[in-house]
Amino acid sequence: MTSMDLVAFDLAWDRLESWLASHSPADHAALRPPAEAGEIAELEGHLGFALHPELRRLLERRNGVVEPERSSGSGDGVFPAGGILPLGHRLISTVDVAEMHKILVDVSEDNAEAELWDEEDLAGHLHQCVPFAVPNDGGFAFVDHRPGPTYGHVFEMGIGSGDLEGTLWGSHLTEFVDAIWHALETGAPFKNYWPTTFEHSSGRTCVEWEIRA
Repeated sequence: MTSMDLVAFDLAWDRLESWLASHSPADHAALRPPAEAGEIAELEGHLGFALHPELRRLLERRNGVVEPERSSGSGDGVFPAGGILPLGHRLISTVDVAEMHKILVDVSEDNAEAELWDEEDLAGHLHQCVPFAVPNDGGFAFVDHRPGPTYGHVFEMGIGSGDLEGTLWGSHLTEFVDAIWHALETGAPFKNYWPTTFEHSSGRTCVEWEIRA
C-alpha cells in the first residue's frame, strides 16, 4: 500500500467526519482522540503481526468512541451516540481491539479442533482478522489480515447469532468508509441497510440504520 492510498483513506474519513459534524454532532462528539503510537505498538505486540496500513491510520485518526451516556434515574435510558455504522457498530479502541481479537482467536481454535471449516474459509482464519467495530449482539466488523487476495477486506460477522460465514462490506477500509459516507449523504442504502435518524427523549439525535429487504 502506498502513501497515496492512505491519502485516499484520509479524504474518505474527512468526508465522513465532516458529515457527522454537520448532521449528527452527538455522533461526532462521541469519537475519541487518536491512539498514541505506544498504544498501537502494544496492540501489534498482542496480535503478533503488523496492522493493515488503513486500520493503523483509522486508529491514528480515532481510537474508538466513548461509551453511551446513561441516564441519572430519569428513565430516559441510554443515548446511543457513536453507533455510526450499520447494525449499530461502534468503533473500538486499541484495548478493545485486542480483547475482541482474543475472542476471534478462541472461535478460530474451536473451529479448527472441530474441523468445521477449511483454512480458506473466513471462519478458518479468524485469528488473522482484526476487529475495528462491534455492535451490541456479539458481532464484529473486522479487517482480514491473511496474506493473499483477501488482505485488507472488510467483513461483518454476527458470531452472536451463529453467523460464521460473514458478509463482505468492502474490499478495503477506504472503500467501506466512502460507501458509508455516500449512504449518509444521499440517503441511499449500504447493502440492505438504510441510514435514518434516532431521536432520543433528550432532544438529541444520532445516526441509525434500518434493515430493509
